[in-house]
Amino acid sequence: MTSPLVDELRALRQHVGDLDLPLDVGGADDARRAQHELAEQIDDYLLPKLDRLDAPLLAVLGGSTGAGKSTLTNSLIGENLSTPGVLRPTTRMPVLVCHPEDEAWFLGEGVLPDLPRTTGENPGHGAGLHVVTSQNLRPGLAFLDSPDIDSVEVANHDLAAQLLGAADLWLFVTTAARYADAVPWEYLGRAQERSVALSVIINRIPAGSESEIGSHLSDMLAEKGLKDARLFTIAEGELADGRLVNGLNPLTSWLDALVQDAGARAQMVRKSLDGALDSLPDRVEALAGAVEVQSSSGDALRSFAEQQYAEGLERVDRELDSGTLLRGEVLDRWTEHVGTGEVMEKLQRGVGRIKHAIVSAFKGSTDQPNQEAKGALESNLSILVRDAADNAALEVVEGWETMPGGVEALEGASANLNRATTDIRKRIESEIESWQAEVLQLVNEQAGSRLAIARTLSLGINGVGVALMVAVFSQTGGITGGEVAVAGGTAAVSQTVLTAVFGDNAVSALAREARTRLLTRVQSVLDSERARFGAQLGKIPSAEAAGELRSAAQAVEAARS
Repeated sequence: MTSPLVDELRALRQHVGDLDLPLDVGGADDARRAQHELAEQIDDYLLPKLDRLDAPLLAVLGGSTGAGKSTLTNSLIGENLSTPGVLRPTTRMPVLVCHPEDEAWFLGEGVLPDLPRTTGENPGHGAGLHVVTSQNLRPGLAFLDSPDIDSVEVANHDLAAQLLGAADLWLFVTTAARYADAVPWEYLGRAQERSVALSVIINRIPAGSESEIGSHLSDMLAEKGLKDARLFTIAEGELADGRLVNGLNPLTSWLDALVQDAGARAQMVRKSLDGALDSLPDRVEALAGAVEVQSSSGDALRSFAEQQYAEGLERVDRELDSGTLLRGEVLDRWTEHVGTGEVMEKLQRGVGRIKHAIVSAFKGSTDQPNQEAKGALESNLSILVRDAADNAALEVVEGWETMPGGVEALEGASANLNRATTDIRKRIESEIESWQAEVLQLVNEQAGSRLAIARTLSLGINGVGVALMVAVFSQTGGITGGEVAVAGGTAAVSQTVLTAVFGDNAVSALAREARTRLLTRVQSVLDSERARFGAQLGKIPSAEAAGELRSAAQAVEAARS
């Protein structure tokens, strides 16, 4: 049965691991590194240590290239088990040395569970952990010789950070020539942040300068909030069989006393454990802030895409007003069906004779021109919507390329994301056909007994429906030359036919309703096009994810009390 603290830590780990920070905004690289290190420390150290507080102490030797970590490891053990790197950067497999009684713990899935283990002969290279046993060590203490923290090999310094995050004790190794470098102090800053048990070893000090250099580094540690760190100095000296001969006594005596004193060892474990737990709220808060930056950038990208497609719909709306959809074949087919001048002359003689006038005007007509006019309207409208979708897609892609996070959001996108989808024509035609069916349904619903008039006319119900469609596009602002007069006459005929069937008051309302329904269907097409861009933003965390992180961290704190 697990403890509430372990349960809440696992829940926090799940939230941290589920995050994706894909946009390069607001220090995203640092945030990703912090996220990775937080997840690893929960897995590699906090959960295993809480599961077994009496587990063997793990002392990790870390430091810069050439600091002498392997030489120091072998010297502390009294046996050459970790091979010093000759070439830089050293890419060898890290070595963990423990007493045989502790081997089972370090070969199991407790500490550093995601790293594969090897035993026996050291393979030399690999992304795992080589476990070696030595009778020279006391049970309860293991040494881990880690890769260089400043290695140019990314995998090396990432692994070094992971190993240090799993340590009960940091044995941080530097040299007289390198102790003021920036990279070591970056890692020492993490030690301060997490209150980890820390010892700093200055290696290769010119003989006689131990006190001076030690005092200077001690002052630097105090300035950085690390005044409690133990400091050991080792002068440059001869090696015997590759191991240090002199200068180790203070360090080995302290380590021996630590292993023999169960209370001191437990106190050190508790210090490092509490330090790691104490660091969680600030680390989670920083990560939550990064999530909010990602979310805000994603919202800006999403809003920009929505704006472009909204403007696409507005362009379609303006084109409907302009009358351009009535040009060309639409005018030809509708004129062929109803005529213009002769019909208007007869219709304008008076409402009392309207039925006779319409019957006379449409006598002998067939439905073919009517269907052709309907088809031409559909074709013109399809082209208009497709052009709007093409323009919107191009605007979004070009806009995103200039916006924070936009380049990352476009990664992995189809090469034709800047154009409408290949099947848009079919979807537009389907929506238009459905709209035309709705128009006919409106005619049926609104006309009532007045459809008797339409049925007695050569127009029929389809003709009245097309008349209503023509009325929706009855403006002539986009038509030039001789088409204006024809379109004007056509619109007037449509209006008069509709008035005859529906009455004066109903025609405008019907036209508005038909137009609204058409724009709704156009918006549906454009929304489905815009969804492609929404899919590109799918991995960006929401602002709610930041709140969930904070709540999970608060739950961990509550479980500690």
